Amino acid sequence: MSPRMGVTHEKIMDIAAEIVDKEGFSALTIATLSKKLNIRPPSLYNHVSGLHEIQATLAVKGLSMLCEKGIQITEGLDKEEAVLAFARQYVQFVREHPGLYEAAFSHMNEKEVNIEGERLAEFVQSIMSRFGVKEEEMTHVVRGLRSLLHGFGDISNKKGFQRKEQLEESVSYAVRLYITGVLQKTDLSR
Repeated sequence: MSPRMGVTHEKIMDIAAEIVDKEGFSALTIATLSKKLNIRPPSLYNHVSGLHEIQATLAVKGLSMLCEKGIQITEGLDKEEAVLAFARQYVQFVREHPGLYEAAFSHMNEKEVNIEGERLAEFVQSIMSRFGVKEEEMTHVVRGLRSLLHGFGDISNKKGFQRKEQLEESVSYAVRLYITGVLQKTDLSR
């Protein structure tokens, strides 16, 4: 294989994202990526420092996409509607981009990845703050919601939901129960 014109950092990341979404995060290697780009593995190093950089860039991309889509879908919505819209979008993102989602939680010790992770957490805080959650409880509330949504997405991707009921309905049902619990806790602590 000879080096091909038109190989850019952006193209490398796009192909890497395709690989992880179709074949899984662990399928991404320098050899696999080079083959898809039709270049020799050493030529890839003209554009990136290595697999670690590619994975970290995908992590930022995954977190950024998740946050941006959440912001877009919740704009103009109030309280429960915003949380439900975000919840459905979150699970859909996990199902549509399983590799990018897995990448999003790799390399959390990288500065850029950590910044995007914090941005996502702050966004979730902003929609949960509409329920009057106290500042000292917010971290727990955000972690709880994200864990609930992560579970739905992960189990769905592993074909763990075999019943005919719609996944979106189950997500909405569980999130409503979660919100009820948050509201009850908030009311009790006043």
